[in-house]
Amino acid sequence: MNNPGMSRIPKVPSLLRRVGFSFLLGFGLFLLGAILQGMLNQRGISGISAYIDDLVMGAMAGLVIFVYEQRRSKDLTQKLAVISSMNHHVRNALQTISYVPYTEQGKQILLIQQSVNRIQWALREILPGEPSEGEKFPPSVGVANEKAASSAEADYKMPVR
Repeated sequence: MNNPGMSRIPKVPSLLRRVGFSFLLGFGLFLLGAILQGMLNQRGISGISAYIDDLVMGAMAGLVIFVYEQRRSKDLTQKLAVISSMNHHVRNALQTISYVPYTEQGKQILLIQQSVNRIQWALREILPGEPSEGEKFPPSVGVANEKAASSAEADYKMPVR
């Protein structure tokens, strides 16, 4: 589970890169329009207003792409935050399960049930979307059982290696 590739968070493109990409795309559209206008001028159609029109069109296209890139970056950042949060909660619950064999037998089922409830809570509360109508979660552990579980967590014995 200590695979470094699994814990790396993909890099989100920087603001400078997104602005640069938007500018280059807009400038490319401007150049394409200018080349086309130059070809039209050779055929007798001229006017500086066509270049200004192409510049405005390029700037607008660049702005549209910039807004798109900003939205995509925001969505990616939100998805990475959800994945990170889920990873945190599920790993914590699984750690409890991994130490269950070193606790008293009577407390093992309680600890496993609490871990399952934690994972189900994370799935229900952190991941976007609503659970389907037929999906039922097991009842949560009562207050008395939570006190017993907290004392059971104190009874963990770390494995000797």
